Amino acid sequence: MTEPIAVPINIFENERELMVVAPMPGVSPEDIEVDVLEDGRMALRAAPRGEGQDRIAHLVREWAYGPYHREFELPVPVDGQRANVTLDNGVLTVTLPKASATMATTLRLGRTGHARGVASGHTGTRGGAASA
Repeated sequence: MTEPIAVPINIFENERELMVVAPMPGVSPEDIEVDVLEDGRMALRAAPRGEGQDRIAHLVREWAYGPYHREFELPVPVDGQRANVTLDNGVLTVTLPKASATMATTLRLGRTGHARGVASGHTGTRGGAASA
């Protein structure tokens, strides 16, 4: 099994929301899990499909893809239960409304169609499937 890649992140904010952006090439939307934890941390996880990729003899390998795992502290409390998660062109975007206290949840994406891996969704229940 390949060691998880600590995916780089960018975090942006405006008056109402926090936005976390992370590149995750090579994964399908349904393979991504986002956890907003009660202690104000976030965990991003994804595993690309195509078992056995680590057994392929690479002649040149300057970049790698998944599995991905990254856990980090959010700078402000957020409402994870009202979050929106999208994956577009291999870039994961999690938009979280700011809150007075962090509301924990697990977010998963659902595929929206045949638009080259584009998916979006949000959830209001722990572990529920995201919906558009």
